[in-house]
Amino acid sequence: MKHWMKRLLWLVLVALGIFVLARAYRTPPVLVDVATVARGRLVVSVDDDGRTRVRERFTISAPMDGRLLRTPLRAGAEVRAQETVLAEFLPLATRLLDARSRAEAEARVASAEAALKESNALASRAEADLDFALQDLERRKALVSSGSEAQEGYDRALRDERRARESLTAARYAEEVARQELRLAEAGLMEEGQGGEATEIPLLAPIDGQILRVFEESSRPMLAGTPLFEVGDTSALEVVADYLSQEAVKVQPGMPVWIEGWGGERSLEGRVRLVEPGGFTKISALGVEQQRVQVVVDPPAPHPSGPPAGEGFATDWSALRDGYRVELRIVIWAGDGVLIVPTGALFREGDSWAVYVVRHQIARRREVQLGHRNGLEAEVLGGLEPGDVVVLYPSELLADGSEVEAR
Repeated sequence: MKHWMKRLLWLVLVALGIFVLARAYRTPPVLVDVATVARGRLVVSVDDDGRTRVRERFTISAPMDGRLLRTPLRAGAEVRAQETVLAEFLPLATRLLDARSRAEAEARVASAEAALKESNALASRAEADLDFALQDLERRKALVSSGSEAQEGYDRALRDERRARESLTAARYAEEVARQELRLAEAGLMEEGQGGEATEIPLLAPIDGQILRVFEESSRPMLAGTPLFEVGDTSALEVVADYLSQEAVKVQPGMPVWIEGWGGERSLEGRVRLVEPGGFTKISALGVEQQRVQVVVDPPAPHPSGPPAGEGFATDWSALRDGYRVELRIVIWAGDGVLIVPTGALFREGDSWAVYVVRHQIARRREVQLGHRNGLEAEVLGGLEPGDVVVLYPSELLADGSEVEAR
């Protein structure tokens, strides 16, 4: 009995020694971060910083040499077209006009009258274009409701109606500016009165809107053409962003835009209106020359049945003002039910992409086929299935068949 007990004890000690040696020389598992491949929504976008600006702004300048009288108005004040007096301007005491000066002043008046007539004609044409666009929109709406035409035709008609409305607004603004220019030209024909005192000229607001900037607050003499005020309609905003040229080539008018980082809880919705045809060189903060292209974004067109529910976006831009900083995400492609893998799990394997798939704590290298990608996620076209666990940020310690342990 003692003999068997001693043999059993030796066997236990030998087994324990073998176990200790095996543990000592065994390669420990590689600690890794993992993620699960699943289906979801993938959005591919080009992102950059942008700024808001008033679509139509006007600079009111000194009409002639004289003195600007102090104005009580400040930036942000509401103004009404041809009603709000921005400031009083006192021209220099004029002498009797000689033949040459009178001819020049009369020519300026005639030119201003012709410009006013031209602006009146452009406004009438813009109004006719808007009437046609409204009629076409109603016809398209009826055709879409009856199923005789696709939704795309109605969307184009809605876009044309909005463009026509904006063109009419711009034409009316130009009409008011031309009328103001005519008044200033007529003031050039004013001669010194019998009392020897010049007549004060009121500078009226050309449009309904707000004062954006006041260049001169104090009363002082100034030359003709000196900027005095900048006026604009802050309810008609657009967003402009300087995109790298290699990103701008992916952008097309009509693409949806998410406006973030503006200070609100929800992202604002927008649409690309214009990708400017010419680029420019800009020096980055690191001193690198970059070719940039300006992309202009408008608020979304109003939907006939109201804004779509459940989208998680806001369509009201009223909280924004001129010159605000925003972050733009122009959506190049979006898909639902896409098999998604984090880009942090991908690495190059020759000319292909590959990942490490973890099964039973063993990492296996697997080649994958990819589709659309953004900075964080990629569309999987082949090589993976929903539920597969992949290694994130694989290191050089990892190889095919390595034992791994998730952190």
